[in-house]
Amino acid sequence: MPDAEHPVTRPPLWVSLEGANGVGKTYLAPRLAARLTDRVGRTCLLSELTDGGGDTVTAAVIGALAGGRSFLRTGHPATETLALLALKVREHELVAALPDPPAVVIEDRGVDTVAAYQAAVCVEPPTGRHVAGDRTDVGDEELRAIATAVYDTMAPWRPLPDLTILLTDDAERCARRFAEREGRALTEDEHLLVERAARIYSWRAELEPQRIRRVDVVANLDPVTVIEQLVTDALVAQR
Repeated sequence: MPDAEHPVTRPPLWVSLEGANGVGKTYLAPRLAARLTDRVGRTCLLSELTDGGGDTVTAAVIGALAGGRSFLRTGHPATETLALLALKVREHELVAALPDPPAVVIEDRGVDTVAAYQAAVCVEPPTGRHVAGDRTDVGDEELRAIATAVYDTMAPWRPLPDLTILLTDDAERCARRFAEREGRALTEDEHLLVERAARIYSWRAELEPQRIRRVDVVANLDPVTVIEQLVTDALVAQR
């Protein structure tokens, strides 16, 4: 029975920021976290896995998989996928174990990233059923089958985010931002991965319109305010 010494603690609202490389997630995440802390209380910001986030386990695993690259391409995509899912479970366990949980968790890339990008990596060679730009690429059914398997693998171990913000922008503008940040342009192979991931994102957004909310960073002059309101509405609904 809960009492004054053992009050009921509500789990935090889990919010994931998603989108293509260069869409601006990492720029927006700390600004959103600061705004939410002022408005709803303590907010925990989880860095993108590839940034390490000060966690030695995550840094060691990502370091072994990435080898300094922006995209994980060890040649063992199934191993990469399971390792990334394990790190996502670890994040959830660490937050759940906090004695004083935050009101909101902001996750810079979550389970949806693993599903979208690892499906893009793991899919078989092109079968000629989808045209991406001037290229023929794998069909949607192949991509969706792998992404679904990733979601199903994760399901027993941690829930999906309560709210996923899918940031969208012009693909060329995203690619330019990536190049400015990384000091190099996306390779043709990486462009293809991003295009495939975008197809998965769009499909899941149509499949789960209540959980996955699109925010166009160009159409909205102040995307942080738009996202802040979506998060606040989700908190009200959670109560």
